[in-house]
Amino acid sequence: MQKLLLLLSFTLLFSVSCSNNKKSKKKKFEPAKITKITQQGQFKKLWTYKLDGSKKSYGYKLIPYIDNQDVYIASQSGQVVKLNLETGTQTWSANLDKELSAGPGVGEDILIVGTPEGTVIALNKKDGSIAWNVKLSSEILSPPVIDNQIAVIRSQDGRVYALDTTDGKRKWLFDTNIPNLTLRGNSTPLVKAGRVYIGFDNGKVAAIKLETGDVIWLQNVVKTNGKTELARIVDIDGDMALISTDLYVSSAVGKTIAVATESGRVMWSKDIGSAAGVTASRSNLFIIDNKSNLHALDRSNGSDEWKTTEYNYRLLTTPVFYLGDIIVGDLEGYIHVIDGNDGKTIARSRMGKYAFYSAPVKSASTVIAYNKDGSVTAFEYNR
Repeated sequence: MQKLLLLLSFTLLFSVSCSNNKKSKKKKFEPAKITKITQQGQFKKLWTYKLDGSKKSYGYKLIPYIDNQDVYIASQSGQVVKLNLETGTQTWSANLDKELSAGPGVGEDILIVGTPEGTVIALNKKDGSIAWNVKLSSEILSPPVIDNQIAVIRSQDGRVYALDTTDGKRKWLFDTNIPNLTLRGNSTPLVKAGRVYIGFDNGKVAAIKLETGDVIWLQNVVKTNGKTELARIVDIDGDMALISTDLYVSSAVGKTIAVATESGRVMWSKDIGSAAGVTASRSNLFIIDNKSNLHALDRSNGSDEWKTTEYNYRLLTTPVFYLGDIIVGDLEGYIHVIDGNDGKTIARSRMGKYAFYSAPVKSASTVIAYNKDGSVTAFEYNR
């Protein structure tokens, strides 16, 4: 049976299926209005850059990649640019004449982007020329990850490919069965210390040897006893976090789990989850649930620290930990700064007209936000 890709968020889809009153549904799921705050600190915009925009990105992850003093960014229309991190000055621009859905992933000599047709395209970092391209089995919805001259690429059909970055030849392939009914989107592979960690739409997480593709462990960490396919959705679509030997995973079904990296054993589980993923600091985890409530959990045991509910259904991005505070973007292009100690909003600024392709990315104190209207903004925030 052909896999169904759902374009709506898990919560909205699940709730709509259970309600018959259109008027009450509209009111219930209407995004919360922004409330006034006492602005603390100051935003400083460093530079802006404009790419082609798109209102429909279907779960694509076009995420800016900061590589030392360079920034690589791809647009849905097929443009890839290299910018100077400090000034925003363009070093080169390449037009691939293909719709892009994921990337870029950046390595030592090349960067890689993916397409909805399953093609991965490698470009030379020096000038943007095409180095090679390879057709995989399904569309690419999460950025490739490059480590030790190996590109790890997840396709929508549940396969994970390892390609040699010099020529695109396949080194190994990992395949797992996924449910017929899933959310549209994929988590980005996490590579560290010679291992690849990846979450799947069936609630499983795998640890794989980067060089050989040998499976170290494969565990079913998210389980559900739902009676229907819709109730059994357990997608791990958001990014995972790895601190020391602890792997943190959040699922659309409403579970956040701490997993031991040596064995895949579940250390604790919390009944809060997200399709957006989880962000970790030294002591806490930060999670945007499926109603866009922001939760702070104790990283050691999952206990509640604080919660903020003022952004209901504003489709907040994955949280970014920034100098002790939390930065999130929303569906109208606002950046919100939230106090990391108590969850109170302390500052905000609008960066574009539409939602963001992804959470902002940062390097030291510089943050880059990429709106779906094509606006790229580099900024700093100081209390």
